[in-house]
Amino acid sequence: MTEIVLKEKCFPEIVGWQAELEAFRRDIHAHPELGFETERTCKKIAETLRGWGLEQVDESAVKGGVIVVVEGNRPGRTVGLRADCDALPMTDCATNPWKSTIDGRSHACGHDGHTTWLMGALRYLNAKRDFPGRVVGIFQPAEEIGRGALAVLDAGILEKYEIAEIYAAHDEATLDKGVCGFCVGPAQASTDFFYVTVKGAGTHGARPHLGVDPVPVASELVTSLQTIISRKVNPIEKAVLSVCSINAGRFNAPNVIPAEVTLSGTVRTFNEDVRDLIEKEMNRMVKGVAEANGCTVDFRYDRLVSSVYNDPKTTAAMCDFVKRQFGEAYAVEGFPMSMGGEDFAEYQRKIPGSVIRLGVRDETHQVSIHNPTFDFNDEVIAVGATLLSGIALERLAALA
Repeated sequence: MTEIVLKEKCFPEIVGWQAELEAFRRDIHAHPELGFETERTCKKIAETLRGWGLEQVDESAVKGGVIVVVEGNRPGRTVGLRADCDALPMTDCATNPWKSTIDGRSHACGHDGHTTWLMGALRYLNAKRDFPGRVVGIFQPAEEIGRGALAVLDAGILEKYEIAEIYAAHDEATLDKGVCGFCVGPAQASTDFFYVTVKGAGTHGARPHLGVDPVPVASELVTSLQTIISRKVNPIEKAVLSVCSINAGRFNAPNVIPAEVTLSGTVRTFNEDVRDLIEKEMNRMVKGVAEANGCTVDFRYDRLVSSVYNDPKTTAAMCDFVKRQFGEAYAVEGFPMSMGGEDFAEYQRKIPGSVIRLGVRDETHQVSIHNPTFDFNDEVIAVGATLLSGIALERLAALA
């Protein structure tokens, strides 16, 4: 069994379950599932929780998700705890015995760990039951494609259980294991994807005048689109526009000018007005540059998730709990904003809530999330479970 960081500070019951939680996490890691197609994961979650004595476990409310209710022993409000449980479409290049058994799928973002520490938190709350109100655990699918939280909202989970506040934690590879990072207000950027197809007329590479070459048009767009950030967006605003893919022709056919070129990429912002501006300017520029060069173009701009906004009150509550439970050295306030997206933002558009970062870094866990060799650090499972269950208990007492 893995050594537990902050063992003496974590709830002793959770510490005692480490071997079970660790085995659960590694099983999920070995069998990653994508998007909403998380049937095995959900079955494992539900069967394990029922085996621990939890009774209100719903696998049908949200496709690919599980909703769990733990009732207190007296009336009160409702607090939500959320964990994402989907994986990434990338190969697991780690060497541990529990590496992914499915080629092209990997829990390289740590969602297996998120799921596990929520399992521990709900087990602890169910064992106690000495609190007002109830806790709703949300095991959410499809975070990586930015659609899972919306599915939970569309299912009416917040309204059905009258959830007043919602909390989550995300593993953080830049923080030492057990250290929690707190960012109040705007914390993570909105996430949008764009897709461009520039259409010309293919011809022989030696006779470009007989066709319409889309390659220089696409090349111009790669650089011209950056002027939207440098010349259209107010310099005091934070915004990123990245072209992440460009495809044209065939590598082994160097004398053929292709008929079309595709580009795709992402836009990240914190301000909705800036988000609107960038989409508008991209649409205008893409069409204008293509037309000026005799090409036609298809342009699609998909808005995935909004910007994460950590409510000051709920974030302060989490930070205060960490300081008292684990020590002030384990609470890092003013953790940097991130351009990475997180669909937890969709819950925050409806109710107050916070998602914090929980460090996993040590001598054997050095790589970033989304790295093909990334593996969650089991030493922090008890910290995450103690944090989530502890904040739920404190907020229910405060809201009563």
